[in-house]
Amino acid sequence: MRKVVFILGCVTALASASTALAQAEGTVEVPRGLWETPLDAQGIKYHVRTRRCGRALCGRVERAKNRRGFDTPSNAVGDKVLWEMQPQPDGSFTGELRDSHANRLLNSRVALQGNILAVNACDSNTCTHSTWKRLR
Repeated sequence: MRKVVFILGCVTALASASTALAQAEGTVEVPRGLWETPLDAQGIKYHVRTRRCGRALCGRVERAKNRRGFDTPSNAVGDKVLWEMQPQPDGSFTGELRDSHANRLLNSRVALQGNILAVNACDSNTCTHSTWKRLR
């Protein structure tokens, strides 16, 4: 009888743990939408569409705009810029961000703060911080 109670207790504990894990994974808000980056050194800002890719966050450049807000040609349009950003316990996402001008991948962390996406990107020497604003 004690063995049966022990086994039932273990099964209940495992079920509760898996439910708690599923709920914890569901609490991370994936910042889906269309985001505008700040102007870069060449005077171009990008519109990046973010979406869920599995449990991760991914993003691709949809448009490039000049200083006056007009569409401008760019080889970055269509490029994936956020690579498999994995959710973290604090609600942020970590992964790689592709620098559109240097064609390099930077270790990055993004965090949603209202209608702002705070983006920190680091290479081996320096880190940069930028804020992307939500368009949609």
